[in-house]
Amino acid sequence: MSDHESPGGGQPRRKARSSRRPRRRVRRPAAAPAASRSGSGGDAAASSPATARPRVKLHQDLNALPTPDQAPFASMAIATNGIHPSTARLIAVAIVLYAPDADDPSLPGKELYSLTRHLNTGEDPGPIHLHGYATSELAQSLGFTNCAPLFRKAIDGRTLILHQAAYTWGFLKNEYRLLQRAVNKNRRSRGRSRGQKKVPQPKPVVIWDTLATARRQSVECYDSRLRAIVECYNDPASSTHTAVDAPEAALVGLGAVASHERRNTDPDELLAADARLTAALAIAQRAAGPVTELVPANLTADKFGLQRSKERVDAALAPRTHVNPGAWREGEPLVKGMEFVVSPDVATDPDELIARGVAAGLAYSEKLNRRSSLVVCNTNHELRGKAMHAERKKIPLMDDSQFLELLEDVRPGEKEPVPVKPGAGVRPRTFGLSGGGSVPSESLGKLQQAATQKRAENANNKGGGAKKGRGGRGSRGGRGRRGGRNRNRSERS
Repeated sequence: MSDHESPGGGQPRRKARSSRRPRRRVRRPAAAPAASRSGSGGDAAASSPATARPRVKLHQDLNALPTPDQAPFASMAIATNGIHPSTARLIAVAIVLYAPDADDPSLPGKELYSLTRHLNTGEDPGPIHLHGYATSELAQSLGFTNCAPLFRKAIDGRTLILHQAAYTWGFLKNEYRLLQRAVNKNRRSRGRSRGQKKVPQPKPVVIWDTLATARRQSVECYDSRLRAIVECYNDPASSTHTAVDAPEAALVGLGAVASHERRNTDPDELLAADARLTAALAIAQRAAGPVTELVPANLTADKFGLQRSKERVDAALAPRTHVNPGAWREGEPLVKGMEFVVSPDVATDPDELIARGVAAGLAYSEKLNRRSSLVVCNTNHELRGKAMHAERKKIPLMDDSQFLELLEDVRPGEKEPVPVKPGAGVRPRTFGLSGGGSVPSESLGKLQQAATQKRAENANNKGGGAKKGRGGRGSRGGRGRRGGRNRNRSERS
């Protein structure tokens, strides 16, 4: 028998054909030298493909950023697709770095470097009129994951100048929080034994808030936007008597009102102009008085993602230990348990008002509701914001100086049997009560006590049933694999 014949003496055995397709060989050209990829010349960016240009510019900015000793000041402006960091995303960031002033090193002086980045969020960027960037333009940009090291290096160890710091700093911190969550998720999917990787976050020395400074300086401006605040400082009738000396690149002539000129301006150029205008406004405010400084380590996110002081967030979430006696009346003292709201346009630091009010036994709330006893606001000009809504709802208004005086003598109040969560009883069930929407405090306490007893009874009833196993439905089986199989077998038998 030859080697080509089968053992049975039949036809010669054929070689089995493989079902796999042959591997395709792809030859790629050699990568460019590192010097040409990270160099500052324009030939490397022009010769690279369009998709690689953002990365080339990113490496150029990383290598060209001045150190914190050379540029100890940084001003930042952002563009977003919403108003709350918890529900919106960061679309673009502009940062301008400054050297210290020659005459006063505590102030920003000559501009040394500027960078602008628009980000690909990987989702719907929102309406274009909010930020000015087209969807196709953002789709070709890098994501926050790639730009996070650049932002950290541009902010670390510097004095950060922001307009409306709770909003601006809140969006930046929220993006780093989302990045940390994505990193942890990827590491968990690769194995449980892998430890969590900490994403480095920017740590500025201190934050200057130009909007809070304008409110502490009692500037009469009913528009909180940056360019509207600048116009108020440039008004000859302003109480500060300090004009903002902004450079030509800040585009002061555009103003805060929507216009065709503003619409036709490149969004990157407009965002960088806002960052330069923020620094110029801080210099003018420093000449008029002290600037509001925030310590980054003392800030935390509230339920909307805005960066507030830890004392303020803790006060809003603290349980109510006293019964709310109702609205404050003119000429009467404050009573423990009264709920107060602070308007942002007060001359005194809101954190100081909140801390002293909570220490005296009052309850603090971020939002107005039907149980608010009073609103602390600046009553020396036209009402706006929380103060305006409080006047419409017949809630008493009080000056910040008067509030501090009344805190010296706070009367004792009725204690709650069990501390109540913030917001409990804001919208009570008024069915069967006389007076429609108005509910006395005694009836409200009874309703809360009845609701607590009802929840305890429901919990006891649930605890007496069958134990829930992995199937989630007790002995019947449920969504779990084993429970569903046991139930199917019992039904078949």
